[in-house]
Amino acid sequence: MKKIVFLSVLSFLAASCHEEVVLPVGDNEPVGVMNAQLNTLEPVHSVFLSVSQKSRVRAMPGAQVRIFVNGMQAAVAEEIPASYEGEWETAYTFESVFKPGDEIRIEARSGEMTLSSTVTVPEAVTISSLDTSTVRMSYMGDASTYLQLKTEFEDLPGTSFYRVDGRMVDEFTYLDEEGNPVPGYSGTSESSLWVETGFDPVISEGAGKTGGADLGALLAAENSYHCFSDTPFSGREGTIRPLVYHDSFRLPEGFHYGIYVPDWMGDEIDWEKLRSMKRKVSRRVTLQLRSLDFPEYHYFKSLEILETFGTDMSFLVEPTTLPTNVEGGLGFVGVETVSEIPFYTCTQEYPPMDDVIYY
Repeated sequence: MKKIVFLSVLSFLAASCHEEVVLPVGDNEPVGVMNAQLNTLEPVHSVFLSVSQKSRVRAMPGAQVRIFVNGMQAAVAEEIPASYEGEWETAYTFESVFKPGDEIRIEARSGEMTLSSTVTVPEAVTISSLDTSTVRMSYMGDASTYLQLKTEFEDLPGTSFYRVDGRMVDEFTYLDEEGNPVPGYSGTSESSLWVETGFDPVISEGAGKTGGADLGALLAAENSYHCFSDTPFSGREGTIRPLVYHDSFRLPEGFHYGIYVPDWMGDEIDWEKLRSMKRKVSRRVTLQLRSLDFPEYHYFKSLEILETFGTDMSFLVEPTTLPTNVEGGLGFVGVETVSEIPFYTCTQEYPPMDDVIYY
């Protein structure tokens, strides 16, 4: 028995075609699912495998996962042990560095299931400049301070798609009483930068935030993944103005920063020693402009609609299905080329936590 899944192209893409994916499975036969989001910035990547049936979704342990780059095997992914019984997917990790133009193929085999997906790394976009300005934005009667990042870049040839992101990197150093670094007590912590959704016309493609109850605004999906196309500036220099909440990236000044625990300590953490030392933290915050292909742009836009409306407002919007590019099963494998530019750097010293007075 064949099961047919229609992947409808979303109406906002102004297309009326569809892709028909035929899966030779019965109503409740297991279907392999593979998902991965790769990029050119990180050296370690993850592939997630699961088995989907009509009645349940379960993990796929014990699979062989191989990665090929330009036709040559580049890595064999390692299975990450389940953190709890009954996990619904299994994670596999591998190390590899990708560059624009690389053809990446991921193959996964588990028993009689064979899943594969092939993607090509997009070209890198060149960021020309970034200027910052402080703005006050009001939403639903509440005013907040934001940093607007006016970013200019050279648009890639042809119809191109992008995603705005960012990251914060903190370098920790513990200091002795004389202010010298303590050997072995240093490290790096990394986290994502929160980019505000919906204020900017380019990023939100014309749907800014409003405080009213207009039905059109209610039915506009939040641009939670900050994707946009080059339609307003195709073939020339593009300008975007993403907003970041002013206090979300600044190092705190008036109170202590959290304790960094060196990796080698493991479970044997010397809390007394850590609390007795001063800490120096250097933070570097960057804005990222990630180039992606149309299938991944479509994938993110579909996710935004599902996450915005879910099932609560399904009676008001057309049914949304996620695109798939996995042969032999379902799922999506995407790859992004990351360009980034710093816009905030700061270094602060914090007293020993034993010296902090709480009020």
